[in-house]
Amino acid sequence: MIRYAFTGRSKTGQKVSGVIEAANEAEARSQIRERGYYPTSIKEAKEKTSLFQKKTRLKAKHLALFCRQFAIMLGTGLSLVDALELLEQQQEEPAFARVLQDVRLEVASGVAFTRALDKYRHVFPHVFIHLVEAGEVSGALPEVLDRLAQYYEREDELRKKISDALMYPAIISGVSVLMVIVLLFVVLPMLVANFAGFGVETPAITLAVLNARDWLLQHWYIVIGGLVVLTFLYRYYVSTQQGSLVRDSVRLAIPVLGEMQKMVIFSRFCRTLALLLNSGIPMLQTLQILERLMDNVVVKKAVQGAKVGVERGEGISPSLSQYKTFPKMLVQMVAVGEETGNLETVLEQVADYYDREVNFIVASFTKLLEPVIMLVLAVVVLFILISVYLPMMQMVTSI
Repeated sequence: MIRYAFTGRSKTGQKVSGVIEAANEAEARSQIRERGYYPTSIKEAKEKTSLFQKKTRLKAKHLALFCRQFAIMLGTGLSLVDALELLEQQQEEPAFARVLQDVRLEVASGVAFTRALDKYRHVFPHVFIHLVEAGEVSGALPEVLDRLAQYYEREDELRKKISDALMYPAIISGVSVLMVIVLLFVVLPMLVANFAGFGVETPAITLAVLNARDWLLQHWYIVIGGLVVLTFLYRYYVSTQQGSLVRDSVRLAIPVLGEMQKMVIFSRFCRTLALLLNSGIPMLQTLQILERLMDNVVVKKAVQGAKVGVERGEGISPSLSQYKTFPKMLVQMVAVGEETGNLETVLEQVADYYDREVNFIVASFTKLLEPVIMLVLAVVVLFILISVYLPMMQMVTSI
């Protein structure tokens, strides 16, 4: 299928424009006329959304604001087309505004909202598109958008807490590395030159440090080339099925960091599962969506296996219990939710529990990381300082 950009006139003479997919120009012209428009210009559309394809999807905070505004507009009685037009006018990002314009024109021409969004899966996440579809079918789109706004607000809050907790150690590491660079390239050469003027022999440890620094400066291309090759080999390996499985298995097995990643994954798993079920999406389709959303290959395979169990007619808790990837507490709480008929509520509570655990682990990890970083950098700085002070001691003893 080819994308065609068109301009034309409606039956009332109003100027219209949009983008349409068709096998050829004749078919595109026919589709435009079926919509009740008289085409005046049809050209093959250039890809205008490559910015989004090269970058990541919309961030959680942008999605939260978008969903919140969208829900409020629809809740006040605005039509879908008018709400999309207002959202388009409010966008500061031109590329996203063009996406909304294309979606609005598609909807105005009679295309279903979900079908119009489906062309922009590189912009909107799977959860957003599937829940909008559920809301569109059930006639509860404002309520679904409100749930999505809450979901993305919590997602953004979790990411901010993690990044804020790791900011201080990152600053300490950056300042310490800068200090080591200054010692190596400014202080140490200056002192060695002064000591040489006094006839003081440079100690072996100082020479070793200087030789290592000089080798790095002279053979920087080897170092950079080696890093590039290693990076390429790593990316190639993790792009394979076995490599991605090994990488994600190792990530989950790392002490502290692995536990923190598990908490984040299962918090999103529970919250997304509750959101999808609350919106009336069947369990099997919900698991299919979750399978696509999971970034970790180990968890993705477990969700895929649980989906097969549900297809056989098993409940969600027996299907999850077959995989050690899922914590026993999570499986037991899901079983309680199934038995009591309050699965969505239980999942929300479990997600809140994991969020609290993530906050606790992040705080503990930060407190542990700070002294470890300070200790490692202290050893490095001490080594360099020893190489600086040894010539000074030799000069003093030789006087």
